[in-house]
Amino acid sequence: MSPQFTIERIYSELRQQIVNRSIPPGSKLSENLLSRKWNVSRTPIREVLRRLESEGLVTSHRYKGVLVNLITLEDVEQLYPIRIYLEGLAGKLATPIISGDPEKLKVLEKFCREMEVLSKKKDIEGYIAKNNEFHYYIWHSCGNGWLIKILENLNSQVNRFIVKALHVPHRIDRSVCEHWDICEKLRMGDGKKVERAVQSNHRRAFEDLKRELTNRS
Repeated sequence: MSPQFTIERIYSELRQQIVNRSIPPGSKLSENLLSRKWNVSRTPIREVLRRLESEGLVTSHRYKGVLVNLITLEDVEQLYPIRIYLEGLAGKLATPIISGDPEKLKVLEKFCREMEVLSKKKDIEGYIAKNNEFHYYIWHSCGNGWLIKILENLNSQVNRFIVKALHVPHRIDRSVCEHWDICEKLRMGDGKKVERAVQSNHRRAFEDLKRELTNRS
């Protein structure tokens, strides 16, 4: 296995653990422990940590070592408006492609039905995974490669606090309805309405999350 392949594999796995909060915010990442976990020297681990720091997922402190960045109200207020705008744009661009393809619409409707089941079970982790599949499917139909790359990076940050948003009372039930609304607007083929529906979904999550973080601060 080449050194570069090893770095990419460790980076991908560690990044995913941070994004899905398997490694919680505030956790310390020990080079020694990570080296033993993946059975590699500390050199590739340092490269992986540098890449994660450049993405804003971790921070290297002189005396504390490398810590997973905390989720703050300031982060939410800075990142969510960007997400709201760009995901709305992706939805608008994807509309003619999805609305003209019954199979694509069926895929999104299947996601919504699965999200309904997960919401009734109060399976937050499962719901988040399906929610991501729903939105990723729309972006990847938008036809703009740069927009897709930007959204993928942005959402690796935002997904770290979606867990907290969905624990807001009744948020998950409202989320299901909002996703069905996006499907309906896509079926109508109206790009502006899809844009507004996608933005409304994220704006409501943003407002609920801000209230939750403010109440607990």
